Amino acid sequence: MSIRYFATNRDCENLGREFSRGERLGLQKGGYHFVDMEAYMSYYLSEVDAKTMPKSVIVNKSQETVFKEFLENEKIGRVVICVHGFCVNFHDAQSWYSILTDTLKHSKSLKDKVVTDPKNQKDIALLNSNNVKKRELTAFIGFSWPSNGNVLSYLSDQGEARSSANVLANLIARIRGMLNNPSVNLICHSMGNFLACHMFKQLVKEESIPYEPDATKLEALKKRISRDTAEPEGKYFVDRYIMLAPDVERRHVTKCVKILDNIGENNEEAQYVGQFYSGLEHLVGQVHNFYSRFDGALAISNFEKAPRKAIVSAKGMLDKLTFGMIDFLERNPDEKWEQRLGSSQHPIIATRNMKSHNAVELSGREIGHSDYVDSKEIAEEIASILVSPLE
Repeated sequence: MSIRYFATNRDCENLGREFSRGERLGLQKGGYHFVDMEAYMSYYLSEVDAKTMPKSVIVNKSQETVFKEFLENEKIGRVVICVHGFCVNFHDAQSWYSILTDTLKHSKSLKDKVVTDPKNQKDIALLNSNNVKKRELTAFIGFSWPSNGNVLSYLSDQGEARSSANVLANLIARIRGMLNNPSVNLICHSMGNFLACHMFKQLVKEESIPYEPDATKLEALKKRISRDTAEPEGKYFVDRYIMLAPDVERRHVTKCVKILDNIGENNEEAQYVGQFYSGLEHLVGQVHNFYSRFDGALAISNFEKAPRKAIVSAKGMLDKLTFGMIDFLERNPDEKWEQRLGSSQHPIIATRNMKSHNAVELSGREIGHSDYVDSKEIAEEIASILVSPLE
């Protein structure tokens, strides 16, 4: 089951050459445009050097094609947005997540309840079947950010992921404004989690507000972000967030506190709050960390911290030699090297809504960085999470 529609902020400059000014302004609202992946794969496989997106692959009227004809169908109760990770080309993102949806469609919880392509005959039958109840189906779309697809571009990919965070927020905001009000869920792999965590961080700190031209819908969004509602289904910006092999430091999802002597509600003092802690705790209903100790790619990504670790050690040595008098070399916790979240269980002081899932234990085999999508057991676990109620 291939995911037909991907939202993306890739190749935006090409829109200026292929489309008129009016079309371009319409396409770029929110900073992304939709691509028909069937048309794109036909183009990609037939071209020797497919670097840009021709006009024929871009969905010009996404409000009609993607939303009204697909995601806003009354049978859709859940929308899942799939976000890829580091060193991934556009076509690889679609192929990788289509393996996951193909595995999920056989799971007990989502059997015959997954739709990925509203132009596919089987999906059309599900969307129009009298035997399918309202809000019973789960729809999948993708979000592709401009990863360079080069193993030597780790730091530049991090920059691209960080700058794409507000674009993903705009896409989620648009789905939140749909009349059928489905639950919104994220499945992110590797550095895609770095992107998503930055999105939550920016929102909770009010560094950015999602694009929403409708004043009523914007007010509803602000209530979600401020958690100004008691109903679980209207409480969160993202209902369920599934992290596959997250390339995120463990310390960044933690809160370190010092217990004070006084007894009562305010008997603790925060010593350190990770940069992603508040966003995850405040804006997400459930956070699920799928990890594997056999993830070689995440072990290699830790080398990115080697220069920082050396600097911290040097500062420590200078502190000792000068008896702490060189305060401009003061160290801080964010400079400390820390293992990736996708390599082990989350820390005990992580956000309270986080749960870890041992991919090796679930599947009964070694799970590498890209092995999550074709494991039947992991798919069963993901499916059960997607249909689980919120508290």
